[in-house]
Amino acid sequence: MTAPKPQVHLMTRFSYAALAALVATPALADMTVSIPFAAEIAGKSFSCVETFAGLGSTAAEVQAVDYRLFVSEAALVKADGSLQPITLDQDGQWQLDGLALLDFEDASGACANGTAGVNTTLRGTVPDGEYTGLVFTIGVPFAQNHGDPTLLPAPLNTTAMFWNWQNGYKFVRIDLVPTAMAGMTDEAMAAQGGGHGNAKGWFLHLGSTMCDAASKTEAPTACANENRMAIRLDGFDPATNTVVIDPAPVLAEADLMVNAPDTSPGCMSFPKDADCMTVMGKLGLPYMDLPAGAQSLVSMR
Repeated sequence: MTAPKPQVHLMTRFSYAALAALVATPALADMTVSIPFAAEIAGKSFSCVETFAGLGSTAAEVQAVDYRLFVSEAALVKADGSLQPITLDQDGQWQLDGLALLDFEDASGACANGTAGVNTTLRGTVPDGEYTGLVFTIGVPFAQNHGDPTLLPAPLNTTAMFWNWQNGYKFVRIDLVPTAMAGMTDEAMAAQGGGHGNAKGWFLHLGSTMCDAASKTEAPTACANENRMAIRLDGFDPATNTVVIDPAPVLAEADLMVNAPDTSPGCMSFPKDADCMTVMGKLGLPYMDLPAGAQSLVSMR
């Protein structure tokens, strides 16, 4: 009588084959990525001790007293157009989850109300590969944007970048003081419409507005104006290129010596501010009944 042939289960054969393939295929290694950012004003490198000429519709000379912004959702563009998110280093100071604070001021000179620490680079990893561009968002994601900064980890504990629970953080804070305005009295400034209280400056603050919340100390359910800027830089190579931030093109049609009556100094993104009418579109965002234009705050070099 012929002995029965041993049974070899198909699943067992498949499992061994799959395991062999897995062992034979090495995992892709991570590649370190460093994205450099440069802060400029009218093409001149930002400094807390320098002045910058030719700003706005009246070619004002200004000093900058603050220069910071939040970026999030950074990713490299693959050859097929898909996005590879950058896993940011969790450094306990500047980068948290997928969010980073870029801080160009160093508390010197005119930036006396700032902080000594400076951060000008996004740092993280992606799978090793070929990439053809960079995308990121200027802004804080909604889920991180409406909390108590006194209880949150860095960099969300930076109260100088926080408005309030309802509106959340200032995504961009670039504070300029025209040198001619710095020597004016409050009465003289009021006579020509400049300033706001004792604030002798023109401030560009971008953030979410018209956020619906049950109270001033509760997170909103939504914001009518999210005001996050989506940036795409095709051809960007982290090894050779730099992201350049420069507010001068955004402010080209703004009079930095004049402030609309009964509004915050400069443009702070809130509706019904005449000083925002020529600014928000150049940030690539709609404003009131004006459509979004091409953003001119960010470029690459």
